[in-house]
Amino acid sequence: MTQKQIRFEILSRVSELYEGPNLGPNSSSSGVNEQIGSAKSMVSHLATQDNGRRVRILLVDDQQANLVALEAVLKDLGQDLVRAKSGQEALRLLFDQDFAVILLDVRMPDMDGFETAELIRKRQKFRDTPIIFVTAADASSDQIVRGYRVGAVDFITKPIVPELLTAKVGTFLELYKRTEKLRESEERFRLLVESVKDYAIFMLGTDGQIVSWNFGAERISGYRQSEIVGKHVSVFYPAEDVQAGKPELGLKIAVAEGRFEGERWRIRKDGSRFWANVVITPVRDEQGNLRGFAKVIRDITQLKEAEQVLSELPARLLQSQDEERQRIAQELHDSTSPALAGVISRLYMLKDRAQHWETKATTAMQDCVALAENVAREIRNLSERLHSRALQQAGFVSAVRSHAELFGKQSGVRVELELPEASGRLPQNVEIALFRILQEVLPYIQLHSNRQLAVIRFSSTRQEHTLEISDRPWEMDITIPGPMERGKTGLEIRLAGPGERIKQLGGNLAISTRSGIFVRATMPVGSD
Repeated sequence: MTQKQIRFEILSRVSELYEGPNLGPNSSSSGVNEQIGSAKSMVSHLATQDNGRRVRILLVDDQQANLVALEAVLKDLGQDLVRAKSGQEALRLLFDQDFAVILLDVRMPDMDGFETAELIRKRQKFRDTPIIFVTAADASSDQIVRGYRVGAVDFITKPIVPELLTAKVGTFLELYKRTEKLRESEERFRLLVESVKDYAIFMLGTDGQIVSWNFGAERISGYRQSEIVGKHVSVFYPAEDVQAGKPELGLKIAVAEGRFEGERWRIRKDGSRFWANVVITPVRDEQGNLRGFAKVIRDITQLKEAEQVLSELPARLLQSQDEERQRIAQELHDSTSPALAGVISRLYMLKDRAQHWETKATTAMQDCVALAENVAREIRNLSERLHSRALQQAGFVSAVRSHAELFGKQSGVRVELELPEASGRLPQNVEIALFRILQEVLPYIQLHSNRQLAVIRFSSTRQEHTLEISDRPWEMDITIPGPMERGKTGLEIRLAGPGERIKQLGGNLAISTRSGIFVRATMPVGSD
């Protein structure tokens, strides 16, 4: 049998005892004896199930024999029994000890039981401690009324029925232990909440007033408990959010949906802002009535800053890549061009004199000139691919024209241009991103298109810039198969870097190789 079932049985048995006939020393009712025996059995079973935890019971009587009799009756409960021979001695014991139940004799010299009970109840610590008066069977109704007025919870008449006393005291012991466990549980939870440093955990009333505070809340917000309890939760919100009704809206959503979570700016005591993750949960009683709200706030400012840095990292890497490409192109051009120009110049001088040489020497000289010119051309092309001087000096449209013309001459691919006659400069990052697309797609068309045709279109509206490159003179279907239908094509892999640049600038890149080659890059106006 579980402890919960045992408790229920005890309460049921004692309730039956209270409702049963008056029990005297000569009572012989078999039904009553059966009820008493059952209650005693349940109390004894409970004592064995309490894991050895003992509490104190205070026995107050001026007669030693009565104290001995009470101890003999209650020893089966397995608790600590403490004697007091007077009301004064009982009060002294209550100074430094806790008691679950007090059995108090009514008739005592100097200070009777009623006076003692009245003084006990004046102490905050013992306002709710059960006091059972032990009185003679001839107690008057006035005495009984007086006893209840000074705080008694029950009366036991002499001579005492042992089973009845055991059952009643056992019931109050169980209630005390259950209350203590609840209090200890609440205390542990309170200590846990108050010790949390990284989270602000506090309670709100139904109107949004702060009713509790923990150390984490003080650390995050800067408010001490004495400064903040009683204030409205809107004290943490920026003025614009308060005017917009955000504090009340969060509470309403929590009530309607059972939970509210969001991330917003919050205000500390010193006026500084922090980015907060906020969770609000409504607190209801057993009947479902709203009693308030539990609110948890976490300062995620550093996390947001880290996310911001990570989000900017690709753009910074791309910018560093551009700067490195420009440096390499500059050094490559500046360091090789003069030397190659000098070599080619001297080779031409030798070529003029080689007319009088033998045939093999003349042919070798002509080959050297061709090779030197080819190396110079490749270096110029490589330098241009790394960093276009035309793009830097004349802008995107002019750079497209010059690059397409040079590509057509060198590759044999026919290039058709549909470009605006005049176009202003675009933001530098946009020009670089679109030009990188052009540089990657044209060689791919040369290698993989049977038509050996490249159509380049560029247009600008008030909303976006659009660059299209295809091997068809008409617009193609660019429906992209899902990622589960196929792996990435070679063109998609080739455009991964430029595509990331487009994405970082808020644009979009569409690629299709299903029935030809088609690439479309769109960039919103104003992106940089």
